[in-house]
Amino acid sequence: MDYDAIVVGGGHAGIEASLALSRIGFSTLLITQNLDTIGRLSCNPAIGGLSKGNLVREVDALGGEMAHLIDHSMIQFRILNRRRGPAVQAPRAQADKFTYARLAKETLEAQHNLALFMDTVVDILVDDHNRLVGVVTERRHTITCKVMVLTTGTFMEGRIFIGEYDASNGRLDEPAAIGLGS
Repeated sequence: MDYDAIVVGGGHAGIEASLALSRIGFSTLLITQNLDTIGRLSCNPAIGGLSKGNLVREVDALGGEMAHLIDHSMIQFRILNRRRGPAVQAPRAQADKFTYARLAKETLEAQHNLALFMDTVVDILVDDHNRLVGVVTERRHTITCKVMVLTTGTFMEGRIFIGEYDASNGRLDEPAAIGLGS
């Protein structure tokens, strides 16, 4: 067995899943298409708000990393809906996108029991009893594991639409993960 656990995807969920698994003693491999885009935030790099803020607090309560990353990369903080009642008020922090991504990657690199690998998972391997045994990557690596967490977000079989034009894509200028979703 190469690893106890494989996490596919290096966004928010992949960061949290790989850190959680490695921190409880699983030998973990995080596979992502590009090591330089781990933790990359969208064009609106805000953490918090009415819905995401609740998720961030729950992840933080469970020992997650997202709140720590925003604390160290924040460039602005405010309480939304301050003039309204407490039920609709929520904290939101704006991050420096590059600092957030750098800190996320540094946190992963420093974590014991966690390895990072740059490739695209294109197939899931199962045994004769339909149990997970590993993955196959685009560059033909076969990596075995006991458990796997898929955190592909919008990249799995992703498409971009611009007017009448459409193409296979993840975020603009980043490839979709093709093969796993079909």
